[in-house]
Amino acid sequence: MNKKIAFCTTLCLLMLLGAASCNDKSSGGSDDYFGSYTKSSTLISDFTLQENEKVMSNLDSVHFVIDQDRHIIYNPDSLPVGTDVTHLTASITFPSTVSLAEFTVAGGKVMADTTFGYTSTTTDSIDFTGNVQLKVVSYDQTHTRIYRIKVNVHTTAPDSIYWDRSLMRDLPGSSSATTDSRVVRLGSKWLCLLNNGNGNYVLSTADAPGQKQWARQSLTLPFTPQLQSLTATDADLYMLSASGELYRSADSGLTWSATGQRWHSIKGGYAGRVLGVTLDGGKYCHDEYPRPAGFSPVEVEDGFPVSGSSPMVAADNGWAAENQAMLVGGVTAGGQLTGAVWGYDGSTWARISNDNTWRRLPALKGASLIKYYTYDVSTANFTTTRRETWMVMGGTLADGSLNRVIYSSRDQGLLWQKADSTYQLPAYVPSFTSAQAYVHEETLSATLPWKAASTTAPTQHQSQWQCPYIYLFGGHASNGMLLNTVWRAVLGRMAMRPVY
Repeated sequence: MNKKIAFCTTLCLLMLLGAASCNDKSSGGSDDYFGSYTKSSTLISDFTLQENEKVMSNLDSVHFVIDQDRHIIYNPDSLPVGTDVTHLTASITFPSTVSLAEFTVAGGKVMADTTFGYTSTTTDSIDFTGNVQLKVVSYDQTHTRIYRIKVNVHTTAPDSIYWDRSLMRDLPGSSSATTDSRVVRLGSKWLCLLNNGNGNYVLSTADAPGQKQWARQSLTLPFTPQLQSLTATDADLYMLSASGELYRSADSGLTWSATGQRWHSIKGGYAGRVLGVTLDGGKYCHDEYPRPAGFSPVEVEDGFPVSGSSPMVAADNGWAAENQAMLVGGVTAGGQLTGAVWGYDGSTWARISNDNTWRRLPALKGASLIKYYTYDVSTANFTTTRRETWMVMGGTLADGSLNRVIYSSRDQGLLWQKADSTYQLPAYVPSFTSAQAYVHEETLSATLPWKAASTTAPTQHQSQWQCPYIYLFGGHASNGMLLNTVWRAVLGRMAMRPVY
């Protein structure tokens, strides 16, 4: 098929007068004004798809970007999976008069090799599954610009979290004898401490959580540790002994020394100190090490979890004066299980979640807390807005069963709800409690072929973007057995190459 419909226009008198005026050097004009103007007259200022309810609602509102430097027109927010783009019509705005606007489609599903002209009344459909180009020629036919037009469509569900079974692997350094594990992040380094029974411990380190090979070495500890208490601050590691002594390591876990403190539990690291709870004379108190000047232990608030809470997670929200940290769940001083969310601002603990609403978390202990992302998708023009979202997964419920529901909060932990079904754990990921969950950004890249405007030969364009992956380490099954696994998950949208 080869249809050519060219249209020509003539210059208006006003434009001729303007050009003459600009060419008059006495008026301060430039000799190259006319040439610059005719070159810019090949620009496209607006591109939209025409309405087509059979394809999808609000198709004419889909936002398109016009990259004038690379001569590319595209929708940055892809259309839903399965959208049929083989028979679409377009509306184009030219800021200046042009002599020719001509579409070329190559390699499409229904248009193998097609050329046709465009006018404001053109009703020819375009097959955007192929390589679509639009040639624009200036009104005086001295300049030509070729745009590549791409209508992007998602190939997989973008707002689902994918847990890749093929990437699941064993905890680094583990064996059939491993009974417990704990993974922490110390600055840019990742550490995994394993209990292989009979006083045998293995410490593995890596520069990234997804690293295939971790450096491993046997470790002899001068105390019997509560492995689940292992916590990192900015530079040091802390851990409790079986009898509650607080130990510190300043060399990434190789050697340990007693601090002289005895604690009931460790809450987490905050800046250069570790936060915990002491038990003295039947009274639970907040404590810190090293203690800031003027600090003295103070009794915990009513309902505060003295054990079993999630590790603290940095909760910088952009508007608080001090760095924030959050934790969720645990067991209170009175022995009750709680689902409350608590925050710390550097000096004060406060309950964040509203327990007087149905939008709250269930009581649980051993839960994992992460800060991740969800997206709002506009039904008007299909643009997306990324939202920081807190997520709680795993843990042990009040009846002793393990929680399989992932909960989410988009208001800094105040209100919670069951996350969308596409965010829930797949059946092949086992239920867990006391696992360590982290979000780690990794750089993804792809080499992409582009056709330059001045040639039909493909060129290479390197695209890179940051993708946040969820890593889930270890944990325990309902029978108390160690889950000797490392899972990696990602929101589909974030692992997709950004479109251009």
